[in-house]
Amino acid sequence: MKKELILACGLFLALPLGQGFAETSPVQAAEQRMAAFKQNGMMQNEMKASGFNEYEGAFYEEEPNDVMGKATFTEVDYSVQGSINNQAANNGKDVDYYKFSISEDANYLLYATMMNDQYNSNMKVRVMNASGQVVAQSTLEDFEDFTIVTVEASLAPGTYYIETTNSFSSSLEEDYSMDHMIFEELEQFQRISGNDRYATAVEISKEGFENGTAPIAVIATGSNFPDALSATPLAYRVGGPLLLTTPNTLPDTVKKELIRLGVEEVYLVGGKGAISDTVKTQLEKMKITVNRLSGADRFETSVKIADEIGAERGTVVVATGKTFADALSIAPIAAQMEMPILLTNKDSIPSSVSTFVKEWGVDETYVIGGTGAISDATAKKLPGMKRISGKDRYATNSQIIDRFIDEIDPFVTFVATGTNYPDALAGSALAAQYFSPLVLTDSNTANIATKTTIQKYMDSTAVYYIIGGEKALPQSAIDQLFE
Repeated sequence: MKKELILACGLFLALPLGQGFAETSPVQAAEQRMAAFKQNGMMQNEMKASGFNEYEGAFYEEEPNDVMGKATFTEVDYSVQGSINNQAANNGKDVDYYKFSISEDANYLLYATMMNDQYNSNMKVRVMNASGQVVAQSTLEDFEDFTIVTVEASLAPGTYYIETTNSFSSSLEEDYSMDHMIFEELEQFQRISGNDRYATAVEISKEGFENGTAPIAVIATGSNFPDALSATPLAYRVGGPLLLTTPNTLPDTVKKELIRLGVEEVYLVGGKGAISDTVKTQLEKMKITVNRLSGADRFETSVKIADEIGAERGTVVVATGKTFADALSIAPIAAQMEMPILLTNKDSIPSSVSTFVKEWGVDETYVIGGTGAISDATAKKLPGMKRISGKDRYATNSQIIDRFIDEIDPFVTFVATGTNYPDALAGSALAAQYFSPLVLTDSNTANIATKTTIQKYMDSTAVYYIIGGEKALPQSAIDQLFE
């Protein structure tokens, strides 16, 4: 894996507790970390003398620390705040030392930046063992708007020292921030799957809410797609997983996941034909409040969901209600951009959809799919219409990702089969949390448009989440994308 991708992951992991993928992408995390450091920089001088500050989660430089024997104590997985003071008295070279220990073999990562990042290129950081031997030294990583000093090393158990200097000027006085951590190598390909579509959706939920809770969840049928196509933006809005159920009974795996997450409220998507009152009763017996969102047909159901989400941005997505691929391709992006997904016929707009568009003052519509899915005559009736389409579902999926690449982050990319909907549906909700694209691929032979998209963004991607088991999406199909 490329070091800059590990770095981006590290930047994300170093965010304050509770700030997750649903709120920021890894590169945005880096930018926010920089902004936060600069914003707080004026207060640092007053706080340095206090050593570790529990509220800030940081260790502050304690002078004098210009030799290893007087190194300021720190711990991995915390921030270190200090200042370079080059002056005539120290021959224009302030040296700061910090001391830490690790108890087992570990992959170590440090990244640092000066308060004024124009001095970063002259900042030098070295990691030394207890004997003073250098075991790793810094390199400079370039991002679009800033640079970061990084150190990466494989360390054995023991005590280590961080040496920090900056040769920019003999009269330099500037604050810096360092974060150092132990990290696990990310596997480039990670498959999320269960014994069936219901268990796969649960495994996706566990991935997205590994250590957290989700007071609200969305449940759709795993038996048919129409009612479920608009559910992803709703799951994103309520901050919960998108789980699947059979029409007549709630699977035990889903019950256990609801309990694990501490779910108190559920949105059932679809009418009684899609999810029976038996399922509703089972949920209520679990002391869960149930809200059913359904209409007379799939089109009105999509409107009911859209009403719950709202269209404050004035923008909606419109896709065919006859097939699933187009709606699922746009689902995680629609969620991230707070755009409800409305369904329509090929040659006419259902009255419920027209009413929603009018009442919410919609002024921009992304029509997904070609004229075979939604005719030009139909599309032109929608305000501010912009069509996104390709010659087939895979080309359309690729066009969507290209169109919105500036709004998403392919650092983590989700891949699901384009020949069935359940895995892609549940995966789209997690992709939305990660600000990630969802790539649909043929389970037998890779489409050229899909291969082009994967390879176009592969240098920006650290992890590929493969949604579904080998039967749904075999590894051979994944391998074709990288040939």
